[in-house]
Amino acid sequence: MQRPPDRRSPLVLFARDTSAWINRVNQKHKQLVDLGLSDEQKERLDRFCEIEFVYSTLKLEGPGVTREQVARIASNKSGAMPATDNEQDAVALLTSLRIVSSLASEKGKASELSADLLLKLHEAPAAAGFRSGPGNPSHMPKPVPPEHLPALLEGAFRWYTAESFTELNPVEQASIVLLRLIDLQPFEQANERTALVAASLFTLRSELPPIIIKPEMTVAYRNALDEGTRMNTKPMVETIAEAVEKSLEELVEQSR
Repeated sequence: MQRPPDRRSPLVLFARDTSAWINRVNQKHKQLVDLGLSDEQKERLDRFCEIEFVYSTLKLEGPGVTREQVARIASNKSGAMPATDNEQDAVALLTSLRIVSSLASEKGKASELSADLLLKLHEAPAAAGFRSGPGNPSHMPKPVPPEHLPALLEGAFRWYTAESFTELNPVEQASIVLLRLIDLQPFEQANERTALVAASLFTLRSELPPIIIKPEMTVAYRNALDEGTRMNTKPMVETIAEAVEKSLEELVEQSR
């Protein structure tokens, strides 16, 4: 199997005995599809996923915002400005999620992860750019030097279009993308939330929910990240599969 550039490929210890989780995701997805939802119902469920994704992702970083605040932001049609920094973060993350949700239905290069798209996801709405400094000093292993980032990112993006990668299940794809982006730390800050929204492109393309790491899954998720630094992706695949399965269960329940 082709491996991504750089000695720290997160696919080295990839294990396919995660099929039990993947089968459960497929079963829950089939249950949702078999409900034959109307466009109105689908829109309501999309809004639910947006709220849960933004709330849960920001909760990983600290107190963040409440579900009620996110719901208000998601339904804001007046264009009112967010009142706090946390609400601004919620607006930016919601904007990024809506970008990938829109791209997920596109075909070919329009739906591929690229440096330009990653910057767009990270910069919405504030301007930023790729990291120019050493990165988070507490990050393990030590982040790559900033001058190496463009080539490493470009190599990873090419690999994500290779047959050896595209033949993987979308949950597996999302897990690998998430671990790789967090490993590389492309930005000075907010790498995790950008990695989660970028990796969600790979689940959304298969009409699965975005990656919603509920607060009660934080410990398992952090452990999976730690295992990823040891080049073991299996825990992250299982964690994301569980997260997607739980989201599908909630969507089915709300649709009945």
